[in-house]
Amino acid sequence: MSGESLKPWRILKSDTVYACPPYLSVESQRVALPDGREIEPYFRINLRSWVVMIAVTEDRNVVIGRQYRHGYERISLMLPGGLLEPGEDYLVAAKRELLEETGYASDEWEDLGRYVPNSSYRCGEAHLFLAKSAKKVAEPESDDLEETEWLLLPLDQLVKDLGNGDVISMSTVAALCMAALRLPKWVSSNAKV
Repeated sequence: MSGESLKPWRILKSDTVYACPPYLSVESQRVALPDGREIEPYFRINLRSWVVMIAVTEDRNVVIGRQYRHGYERISLMLPGGLLEPGEDYLVAAKRELLEETGYASDEWEDLGRYVPNSSYRCGEAHLFLAKSAKKVAEPESDDLEETEWLLLPLDQLVKDLGNGDVISMSTVAALCMAALRLPKWVSSNAKV
């Protein structure tokens, strides 16, 4: 993929117009496009980075939760995840969050990449991980606001659930799709999105 002729925008001015530390800030920017045009305001939304883990057990089930998500005002399937603490390593955060939220742990971790949920406005970064051979080692100790029903479901079924609209979180969708690519033998040909 060549992009040699593409040029980044230049930020000429940036003012924070709303801040709720440490969770959220909104910047109003004046930007210069490569063709010389200037745009103001252009908004950038800054959220804390977070991790999302797809933990699969030795018997090929995925640890996934059903939760009410107030931002969207409905119940959805959600992978475990959480915010990074300041200066925290992504993998350390992933291991901590998986254990706290689900009681599961793994010694086999694979980094699935870092993604933004909205490339126009940023909205934070999601760091996705695959945890293989996950085992229940403790009871969940999450202090989150959400009530969660933890389930063990086959990846095959979750791929179907994507197509049914049962998953609304983009980071959960991305992690499930990445896992399906990494574990193609786990997904049958009739499990289409």
